[in-house]
Amino acid sequence: MRKLKSLFLVIVTTCSISVFASTSPDTPHISVLGSATLEVKPDQVTINFQAKALEKDAAMAKQKADQQVADLLVALSKSGFSNEALQRSNLQVREEFQYTDKKRTSVGIVAVRELSYVLTDVTKVNEFLDVLVTANIESIQHMSYGLQAPDKWRLEVRQMAIQDSKAKAANLAEAYQAKLGKIYSVNYQQHNAQPMMMRAMRDEAAESTYQVKNIKITDRVEATFRLQPN
Repeated sequence: MRKLKSLFLVIVTTCSISVFASTSPDTPHISVLGSATLEVKPDQVTINFQAKALEKDAAMAKQKADQQVADLLVALSKSGFSNEALQRSNLQVREEFQYTDKKRTSVGIVAVRELSYVLTDVTKVNEFLDVLVTANIESIQHMSYGLQAPDKWRLEVRQMAIQDSKAKAANLAEAYQAKLGKIYSVNYQQHNAQPMMMRAMRDEAAESTYQVKNIKITDRVEATFRLQPN
């Protein structure tokens, strides 16, 4: 049995080496990792908040939460903000409890509607927050800064990473007195996540004036080139 295990290990090891070797050319070559980072100023921000009301019964709580949304729509229109950018979830109603000395006491019924607004002018954040206060929206969660056209910036960073791989390969080939040949293989994994930067609302309250930080977009590509002797 021990001989069989040893033989199996040799076979697996040999196969693994063969698979790895097949990914590289059998002629002189060079493998490089091209990378790039680009900092982009955010051009949109998503603000998440809640219409929330606590009352003695569900009907009153729902009515008050709905009234907050109605007041918000009016306030947005008066302030020049589009109502179409407001995203609304279904209204949720639950019983609210207070815990004192390990005892649970019902304090009423709370109605909550999750809301979010995509603001495409990041310079109007404070103005928008003032509108929320006008509409009696007190439960403000967080803000997410992002990009309206992330694919455009991803493509630019990708091209930068490709150029970086070419420059590195050419530099190394010259250093080793060789001539860079044609590309043999490329290993690339695309990053599909939306470039975004989160910012907590409590940080905004503590800092009346702030600078919005740039969003960093990174990419990399692995490339293998053939080498030709000079």
